[in-house]
Amino acid sequence: MARLEFENVYKERVLDNIQKLIKQSIPGIPILYDEHRGQESFLITPISDTFVDFASNSHIRTYETTISFEMRTGSEFNLNRDIKRLTDVSELVKRILFDNRDLELLEVTQWYNGQVLEILYERDEENEEVKRFTMTFQCNVNEVIA
Repeated sequence: MARLEFENVYKERVLDNIQKLIKQSIPGIPILYDEHRGQESFLITPISDTFVDFASNSHIRTYETTISFEMRTGSEFNLNRDIKRLTDVSELVKRILFDNRDLELLEVTQWYNGQVLEILYERDEENEEVKRFTMTFQCNVNEVIA
């Protein structure tokens, strides 16, 4: 039986590029995939891979990913410090993804029509010193079938 060759499109074109874009602009905050740790961290979670349509030799697929940012303040929730930090980071990530909504690297389209669908802000119910936002990012990829 011949070995089946494939590209892990979700990881290589979507998740790796989200991580790279955030890391380039916000290098001091760790990006994790299992759980939040430390005073501040990002958590990237793959949500869905949905078939959209066929093209001549490819599938058009929509990938949805959540990007969560969590911060531990160690004090009461403060408008000018905590809310400002939370919304500054969310606006920065939203802008990074908007500026790269059609991402091409080395003349290869990584994704297109990238968009932030929503951002939800919350305080942890069990630990009020923990605040977070969860951002939903969606993009399309043409997955070539050779």
